[in-house]
Amino acid sequence: MFKDLHKSFEKNETDLYLLQQKAGFSRYILIRSLPNDDLKSLILFANGKAAISGKSEYLYEELFKSHISEDEIIDYIRKEYPAVRKTRKEQEVHLPKIVANFGDVKCGVRNDNLNDTAKELVRDKSIETKQDLEEKVDELLAGTIRGYILWQYYNQVTNDLIEHIFNDHKNIIPTLRKIKYVDFMVKIGNDIVPFDLKITHISDDYFDLFKKGLARTRTGDDDYIVGDEKSEIEIIKDYYKSVKKGLNLQNYGGLSKIELINILKETGHQDTLKFIATLKNDRENMVAEIENNLRSVEWWNYKYQGERLFKNNNRFFIFLAYTASFEDARPLKGNLSEIATKVNASLNTLKNGRFNKIKYYYTKDKGLEGAYVVNSTSVMVTN
Repeated sequence: MFKDLHKSFEKNETDLYLLQQKAGFSRYILIRSLPNDDLKSLILFANGKAAISGKSEYLYEELFKSHISEDEIIDYIRKEYPAVRKTRKEQEVHLPKIVANFGDVKCGVRNDNLNDTAKELVRDKSIETKQDLEEKVDELLAGTIRGYILWQYYNQVTNDLIEHIFNDHKNIIPTLRKIKYVDFMVKIGNDIVPFDLKITHISDDYFDLFKKGLARTRTGDDDYIVGDEKSEIEIIKDYYKSVKKGLNLQNYGGLSKIELINILKETGHQDTLKFIATLKNDRENMVAEIENNLRSVEWWNYKYQGERLFKNNNRFFIFLAYTASFEDARPLKGNLSEIATKVNASLNTLKNGRFNKIKYYYTKDKGLEGAYVVNSTSVMVTN
């Protein structure tokens, strides 16, 4: 049993939800979350003698095959976690102040790929002199790359601080070391259910589908089917085309929603400003409706996840959204107080199995294509 579970987990299997259904998984994932020194301590406690080997894989197996109970492992984790927490807090004591005064943050690099950003520059045929090249490099370093590094720092720091909100909750079983695909665990009945924490802004693409109409379905491999109403971007482009000639606007090809809206706003035209006001009001209504039922945005984040990082694992989402703005809502990740309030309220009921079972059919990669089922839950943070 152990070897099968360990082999599957180490192989980075795509469908961790299926792995979770196997006998012994709850025991395995508890043990897998322990550092070597803690494994050795528990083996000594369970067997009355020291571990046979010091290698992680052998320690996992020896503890797995011992007579120690899952509840005894959980009690040990809860007893040891305060010391781990203390060390982490001491290392992070200055971080909340940095985040609180951070200012605007924008990623600026698509798919976190700096190589593509560099390629755009090195293939720029408009560069005529070495001086032109150096000026463009300096602009890239001072603008895009500087912003990207600041965003990566902000992203990591807020992740670390938000993880404390989860680990400090009475219903959570924390991990004593970092473990892939698992940020925290919950005991639900007799099962240990691991969750991966995902903090993300709600995508413009999701708002487009929501505007087209998302209808819940009880049959088939997808929880939702998409309607045939006009999407948000289609509404914006239709209006833009209708006034483009009269207002002497530039072509809209390749422009994002926020770019189109800003161009329209700059015209100062009364009818155009009324159109933008209507857009904002519609977006505010959408956000309110979505917040009342987050299931569809959970579904979207599974169905349309990128193939490079595809995983079918249980997730606790923290969704970020502005109520009446089309800007990327990533900066809301620093609203730690509001996040803590909403997360704690959700965690109070999570141990009762208050999460969604999501069905989705994945098509973005032929090698991964298929029907999946997974557990998820979420909260939304707005401004």
